[in-house]
Amino acid sequence: MKTSTFFGRPLLAGVALLLALPTIAQGPAPVVLTADTAPAGVRPALTREETALADPMREALRTLPLAKKKFLAGLPTGDQFLLSVRVIATDTSFRQASARVLGWHGNTVQALLLPPADAAVKAEPTPVSFPETAVVDWTLLRASGREEGNYVGRYIDTSKQMESLPFR
Repeated sequence: MKTSTFFGRPLLAGVALLLALPTIAQGPAPVVLTADTAPAGVRPALTREETALADPMREALRTLPLAKKKFLAGLPTGDQFLLSVRVIATDTSFRQASARVLGWHGNTVQALLLPPADAAVKAEPTPVSFPETAVVDWTLLRASGREEGNYVGRYIDTSKQMESLPFR
């Protein structure tokens, strides 16, 4: 037993260092927002979005505990559990980002923050850790392509489709 403990600590330290390398190479780590930690300049935009997305966010957060249980019970090979969070973009704005969950310890999530799909420069996912209170939406993406959750995402997609319809 002492042998595995001895080798386990350096291995864990090495894994932590490897996870930190993309962050070091890219500069400062992204800041995941919660309502409590949002800078004053970002709060008005955050409040506007929370008002506009109140119903789908409420449903996403209501169903999050069951989705968390599914993740903690173990997902089949090929399935991914994604969380939508907000990340500071500038002093007065934020963007919604997807994070692929790696682990969940109590109320803290360890994840890989995925780069924006429209990013001009190909970027690697960034390791992040954030409180469960930062979650805006969740999606369980099955290997078959079927998805569960994504309440806010579907609402936004539907809103964009409705806006593009011509007036009669």
